[in-house]
Amino acid sequence: MRTIPYSPAKSDLYTPFQRGQYFMNNEAQEPSSLCAELSRLAYSRQASNKSIDAGQIHTVLQRIGFADRAFLESPNAAVGGIHCFIAAGPTSNPASQVAVIAFRGTDADDPTDIGTDAEAILKPWEKGGHVHSGFANALDSVATSLDAALRSINLPVLFTGHSLGAALATLAASRYRATLNNVSLYTYGSPLVGDAGFVATLKNVPTFRFRDCCDLVTRVPPEALGYRHVGLPHYIDRDGIISFDPSQSSIAEDRLAAEIEYTADYAWKAGNVRVRDLADHSPINYAWAVSAAKTTM
Repeated sequence: MRTIPYSPAKSDLYTPFQRGQYFMNNEAQEPSSLCAELSRLAYSRQASNKSIDAGQIHTVLQRIGFADRAFLESPNAAVGGIHCFIAAGPTSNPASQVAVIAFRGTDADDPTDIGTDAEAILKPWEKGGHVHSGFANALDSVATSLDAALRSINLPVLFTGHSLGAALATLAASRYRATLNNVSLYTYGSPLVGDAGFVATLKNVPTFRFRDCCDLVTRVPPEALGYRHVGLPHYIDRDGIISFDPSQSSIAEDRLAAEIEYTADYAWKAGNVRVRDLADHSPINYAWAVSAAKTTM
């Protein structure tokens, strides 16, 4: 029986920036929990447009002992595009400080994000292999400013993001792994990003890929098109419990039970997502499950 909170709400899937309530214990946690919350925080946007809500991000980071180092957006950010921020901390303990680069995921109100997700043709990647052309083009839109911002970073670096943000974090980890200090990658609800050749570019990067039960996004684009996932999954089961790389048969059994439970308990209620394949993609469901895990990942 599930004891970890779970949200089937459309608002948590399509407008995750509206929930707020970040870091309820007012502390930066171990890396997987920290990155899950910062990936969620990256969705923060201004009320009047799609630009980053730097004020809200600054306030949350300050509360957990982190400092914002940069806010980066593609041109015409108020209309749409790519958004990310760089944070460093904890400021109270210089010896254990890290830098986190968090990318915003798909914005349901941003047609440029939808277009980016749909450009699934593989193209050559500068570091090796082939990658999703839409994701690569999106990262290119902030590459110049990201290059400049990362030159001043001399800390272990955690790249992170949810959904589209996870894909961009994966590409960025590949691109900067040789020029930055101790790069790691934490992703939540990540689509597949590139082929086996691309995956090989990240073989020496510690990778923590979280997949929530029925999450449809973690299964696209299909492997039949040449795509492969980076790293083995930390799988979140229907009760919110995380296990590392369970068998495909146990995942299939768990997903079937999850879909049956969801149809009975949530799908028919107003305001809820109709299918668990989408509801499980909500950033808050990742954050709650990862924060509840007691082991360091």
